[in-house]
Amino acid sequence: MTLEQFGIIALLIILLGLFTIDRFRIEIVALGGLGVAAATGLVPLDNVFAGFSNAAVITVVEILLIVQALSRTRILDAVAIRIGQSLSHARAIMLVLCAMGAGLSVFMNNIGAFALMLPITISVSKTAGLNLRMLVMPVSFATLLGGLCSIIGTPPNYLVSEFFIAASGPGFSFFDFAYVGVPVALVGLTVIVLWAPLTLKEARNGERDTSRPAGVRRVVTELHPGSARARAETAGALAERLSGAVHTIIRHNQRVFPIRDDTPIEPNDLIVVEAELERLEAEIDQGNVVLAHGDGLLAKRRAEVVVVPQSTLIGSRIGRLEILSSRGIEVLAVSTQNPRIEGRLEDVQLGVGDVILLHGSPEMVKEALDDADALQLWPLSRFEPAKASYWPVAIFLMGVLAAAFTRIEPPIAFGAVVLILSMGRMLDLRTALSDMNWPIILLLAAMIPVGEAMATSGAAAVLAQSLTALLPSMSTPALVAAMFALALAITPFINNATTAVVLAPIALELARTTGTPPQPLLMAVALGASTDFLTPFGHHNNTLAFGIGGYRFGEFLKVGWPLTLASFAAGVMLISLIWG
Repeated sequence: MTLEQFGIIALLIILLGLFTIDRFRIEIVALGGLGVAAATGLVPLDNVFAGFSNAAVITVVEILLIVQALSRTRILDAVAIRIGQSLSHARAIMLVLCAMGAGLSVFMNNIGAFALMLPITISVSKTAGLNLRMLVMPVSFATLLGGLCSIIGTPPNYLVSEFFIAASGPGFSFFDFAYVGVPVALVGLTVIVLWAPLTLKEARNGERDTSRPAGVRRVVTELHPGSARARAETAGALAERLSGAVHTIIRHNQRVFPIRDDTPIEPNDLIVVEAELERLEAEIDQGNVVLAHGDGLLAKRRAEVVVVPQSTLIGSRIGRLEILSSRGIEVLAVSTQNPRIEGRLEDVQLGVGDVILLHGSPEMVKEALDDADALQLWPLSRFEPAKASYWPVAIFLMGVLAAAFTRIEPPIAFGAVVLILSMGRMLDLRTALSDMNWPIILLLAAMIPVGEAMATSGAAAVLAQSLTALLPSMSTPALVAAMFALALAITPFINNATTAVVLAPIALELARTTGTPPQPLLMAVALGASTDFLTPFGHHNNTLAFGIGGYRFGEFLKVGWPLTLASFAAGVMLISLIWG
């Protein structure tokens, strides 16, 4: 192993580790890694910005812009109304929503498809009397399955195609992924509809009560002891009553440290707690505690808002949300996925999937959320019939047909769609660009040159040789299974795009050294990178579902393990038969 090969492998290991611990923004990690690679000569200076002109990155940008135009068409509103009113069985509703999500995801980025499906799913759950937890995770999984079916359905598909072209291959056509993706998606949808209701059956609202939000379970908030608890009690007793934990006690503007179970709580203390939402509401109703913000209650003029991937709230601390405070909106509590709660509520940093409980006038909340590009979960009125615009959909479908059945490349076809939508005033480019999910774009653009350096330095060859030494067989099914399993194992700890960038060069080198066609191995990487059903962190869709549905980590394992096994078995078999 040369020094250059060791350097690029070491850099990738460090980057993967930083992605895994999730303490820094992903785009900062990726750009920092690219900077180190350029400074040390691992990536040539004339190739540093090649990722920004890569067809995969350009296509992802175009699709995300188009999705913003489609989201304003209201074309699916009538469908949402009909589903909620005409279907009553949980499995039937789940099947229809999952089929819609998977179908949308074939023709757009699966993040965009899930963003389109979220308001519909929330509205249907309210109309049909189903707890939101029953539907959000299955719809998230369905959009991941739908993305397997076309080259634009998910970034790994386009990325492996671009690496194939860079290695002097023909690349993949628009629907090459459908030969494997469609059967795998059908198998996956069947497993979801049969298995998920059994696992999430306790989420059904037997009395069809939709007067309150469903999903969010644990929140972080600030409290004062109530009049009913004027007598001193201990931190341990309070934590037990709230089924949570006491993180911070502020007394006379000083932080009490350390906090033990027997630490006394005094009447004027400010207490930062993590609590079960239902227990917290009960304690407030009984006068045992009072919220430090708002009107001291949780129910009155309360809105629940989720931070979506393109939101400007990502990375902001609650105390610095000028977009809220300038409109008189207070943050009552937050359901955060950050396991480390330090300091006060205002110090909590927001991430994708976090749910914020707000107190303010409905008009100001709506205005703030429009500016912040966040999604209101509750209160949410049912969709009302509105005049739908079919032109953006028709123009987009023309772009899909051009990319799929002519010699026009997807970046050109969808670039034309963006241009037509913009000229026809169906897409406000200035607003759309400001609402773009830039972290994932910068991640892709920064990691592509690093991934290419894996191939040019020979590091991919070293890793491929190590992998072949571990495999008991060099048959195509064995190699496909190995690459599929490797992608499945890596994706939960980083993200699917980075997985594709890292493994595509290894797959190409493995194909060269074993004499196997590269297509099945690249296809295995793409599918494996896009089928993370075991964790809430491997894909933005799952992260969003985790926050909105109020799931526990283990529920992803319970629902996802049969889906993962079925997708793996069907994928390996079909890839070997069709592409081997």
